[in-house]
Amino acid sequence: MMKPVIGIATAAFLAFSATLPALLAPVTPVMAAGETVGAETIRVALVLESGKLKSTAASVAISSNEGLAVTLRSATSAAALPADALSAATIRAAGDQFRLKLLETADLAQAKTLKDQLASSVQPVFLLTETRNGKQFYQVVAGDYASKAAAASALAALKLQPALALLSSIPQVQGPFRLSAGSYANHAEADKARAVYANQGFETAVALTVKTGAAASYEVWLGAETDNEALAVLKLNVLKSQPALQLGTADITKPYVVKRQDATSSESGAANASLLLFPVQNVKLDVAPRKGEFTVAEKNNRTYRGKAEISYHNNKLAVINELPFEEYLYSVVSGEMGKGWPAEALKAQAVAARSYAKASGIKYEIAHVSDTNLDQVYDGNEDADSIAAVNATAGEMLIDKNGPILALFSANAGGMTSDGSDVWGNTVSYLTVGPSPDDGAEKAKALWHRGVLPDGQVAYIHSDYLEDTGAKNAAGLSVYQITENAVNARREPYVDNAKNPAVAKLNMGEKVTVFGEARESNSYSWVRGPYDSGELLTLMNKTLSEPIPGSLTSLDVTKRGVSGRVTELSANGKPVKVSTPDAYRSVLGGLPSTRFEIERSGGYTIQGAGGASASAANGAPLYALTANGQAQPVNASSYFVLNGEGKVNYTGGAAAMYTIKGTGNGHGLGLSQWGARGWAEKGSDYKQILGYYFDGVTLTKE
Repeated sequence: MMKPVIGIATAAFLAFSATLPALLAPVTPVMAAGETVGAETIRVALVLESGKLKSTAASVAISSNEGLAVTLRSATSAAALPADALSAATIRAAGDQFRLKLLETADLAQAKTLKDQLASSVQPVFLLTETRNGKQFYQVVAGDYASKAAAASALAALKLQPALALLSSIPQVQGPFRLSAGSYANHAEADKARAVYANQGFETAVALTVKTGAAASYEVWLGAETDNEALAVLKLNVLKSQPALQLGTADITKPYVVKRQDATSSESGAANASLLLFPVQNVKLDVAPRKGEFTVAEKNNRTYRGKAEISYHNNKLAVINELPFEEYLYSVVSGEMGKGWPAEALKAQAVAARSYAKASGIKYEIAHVSDTNLDQVYDGNEDADSIAAVNATAGEMLIDKNGPILALFSANAGGMTSDGSDVWGNTVSYLTVGPSPDDGAEKAKALWHRGVLPDGQVAYIHSDYLEDTGAKNAAGLSVYQITENAVNARREPYVDNAKNPAVAKLNMGEKVTVFGEARESNSYSWVRGPYDSGELLTLMNKTLSEPIPGSLTSLDVTKRGVSGRVTELSANGKPVKVSTPDAYRSVLGGLPSTRFEIERSGGYTIQGAGGASASAANGAPLYALTANGQAQPVNASSYFVLNGEGKVNYTGGAAAMYTIKGTGNGHGLGLSQWGARGWAEKGSDYKQILGYYFDGVTLTKE
């Protein structure tokens, strides 16, 4: 039962009135309407390793049709890179560490083939280009290693690949140690000087260096050596051709960027990006579009507002999207609900998302939140309805005595919101348990029929491809027929060729004996399985810290929490140990929620007179009593049981089979998104919706 809110009797909630106003007094803002929100920013981790967050990339490519502005920052300095240093609308950035130079050739096709062959075994792989003596050359450079030893080990492994064994050039380890061949006033002059050394066969690059209080300056750097000894050898070789040249050692302890011409994504081999290599210690690149938004290739070419900050954190590449806080919410609300949802539900989502982000603090050391399911959906996409909802609630959030609350939400509570103890094992004061109008998620979903196929398999078939013949089999079950050719029959009632492939294809006119039906699995109601005991045991033992020994003979729900969610699952009569009750979702292969029941087939129980009962597993002899009192064996590998309510259950073959049926999608804590939609469609406003799902909180406005 749900605890009363604002003193209203619990029974009123169970009746599900048409609107909330009769049930609940709205929460009210404690600050005046119209008060403006400050220009606050939020930092969203796009690429970062921190705690549970494991979002990685070996390099990052950022682009904007309007051009990019790049600033090189350190703790003591910041300098904008001159526009002439960025020759393309795309920059690719990576740490200036140890790499593998695997090929240098004038043959573009050869270079591209090698790059593609290596892409699955090492990252990143760059295709770099430069002109020497009027001819175009290409380099395949791979990897990002923190030490010479790590790079050498990787190279030894790569040399075993046939792709490298056939190369005419000798792969080598490269490093960040370089010579400085002088400073220049602009990029054009520096690049002209660089070309002279390149024509002589030396490894070259233009570097932009920053000194405290000064603008970025251009230098020509030579080499890519692994240590100071190799650098000394390089210096002798350069001086042989130009004895009077004043060479210095490039200062790689100061902020700098090494610029190369990148053709990694080019079909023609022409440079279409600037590769910027920067120190991995205490240096950051701020990359912002000169106008509009920017795109990140490694995030499926998603587009974002604000700027990208590129650095190294915990020895890994980090990309943080920093943008105005309210603009961040445009994408969150669009991704969590989106276009076409009721305005009041969108507003409730906006307030919940704002509260969640505010309460998160610096959750990931250098970022407030991530763009993963550890936090809130954030993919850069926006729609007008969601933007309007964010603007209409600007600055509003839910607080309790400790400040902004972690206003949790899930896609669908499955008809009943959850308590913290049902999910984490501990309660949270402001999370309420009670009915939620979530079934809207299944109302438009198609019906699937479950039946016996001509070959004896049991599967689901979409109702659009079946028609009732009017005939019945000997047990009184309806016989349907297929209405088209090549119709898929699936184990579970939904279309997903990867997770739920067809178990059979049926053609027009083939007969199916139907004994059950279900709505297409959706955010509210779903079906998983059936699994045989061996399949289910393998699935569970993949994630259990204490695997189930032997075979699986039984799997039962032995405890439920106040919201009806599973809090204890027992296998072979012993509780399955998990860190929190919600972990049962992962244990059972990624279930949408823990609000489920397990149906076991592979046997039957007969209730006799006086309450007596007897059970048998499939494979045990089954007999029919004839009119003369003789018991005749029934020869069937599987059969159906009709219970006292007229419901038909399939008992399967000799092996036990487990089907998991449930409601809900997510942990069910706090706001149910489909529930918010249901309340909004009944006429409730966002304040009333929030008051229903969060207890003892106040709606405030910054």
